[in-house]
Amino acid sequence: MSGLEIVALIPAIVSAFGTISVEYREWRKRRDDRRNQSKNVALQKLLAGNGDAVQDEYEEDLRLLGPVFRRGDSTGRESLMQHLVILQSTVISLLRDRRNDMSFLVHPNHNSINKTTKSARNSIVTTLSEQYQRLSQARPVARLPAPTHQVSNCLETLTCTTRNIPCEGFSFGGGLEVEFSDLVLRRYSCDECDWEVTYGPGSGRKGPKTKDGQVLDWKTVLDRFHYRDELKKQKNGYRCYLCGEADFAPSGLRKLFGPAGVYEAMWEMVEIHIRKNHYFEEFR
Repeated sequence: MSGLEIVALIPAIVSAFGTISVEYREWRKRRDDRRNQSKNVALQKLLAGNGDAVQDEYEEDLRLLGPVFRRGDSTGRESLMQHLVILQSTVISLLRDRRNDMSFLVHPNHNSINKTTKSARNSIVTTLSEQYQRLSQARPVARLPAPTHQVSNCLETLTCTTRNIPCEGFSFGGGLEVEFSDLVLRRYSCDECDWEVTYGPGSGRKGPKTKDGQVLDWKTVLDRFHYRDELKKQKNGYRCYLCGEADFAPSGLRKLFGPAGVYEAMWEMVEIHIRKNHYFEEFR
């Protein structure tokens, strides 16, 4: 198995995730009241999405780096093989443990299956990301273009204020209570151009990756890319302070998803733009 390349390991991993999802779904079907049990539905959703998350990361890295990513390196291959073994042995064993015992409404190994598969998925995505970074840094770096600050972005002018919104829990029969963490809203605003946006918990996610696989600080990118265009209906947008390219959400998106959805869509465009066009060194 040591001779397998990344291009062969990824389908095996995705297939293993698929097998786990199918077997768990079959377990749920054996009792009608298992189908709509909230914990079971949540776990099924997690299991069904693991393979797609891995496949998406692989395809994006392959698209940007080319055939060299198919082969991978020894570090990446070894790590992926270890996770594949965990999926094919440990998780499958957890699933099949006492599967014929009809007394369980929730799988007896529910928490272990949840934790192990989630950890494996995150570790596999991280392995691919780190491999991308190693391989991209080993390649000759193209001559970096000079930053074009003449595009008049406001730089390093954002301020951030936070507001906590208390979230009440729910009480169910039998004394079961579910508590939720308070929602933290972060409002970023620019005193120079009046640009502003409010983000919830999603703003704490990892920053964008550069073309050479480095991760940028989220707030720094937001500070340097924020841009207000008075001529557009969607005035608060983003513009690359390095090359001047402006990315705005498609028309009509606000009606479907509201302001938060528009900003999220535009931010995803910024992430794609950075990973496709700019190296980490350009942001220093």
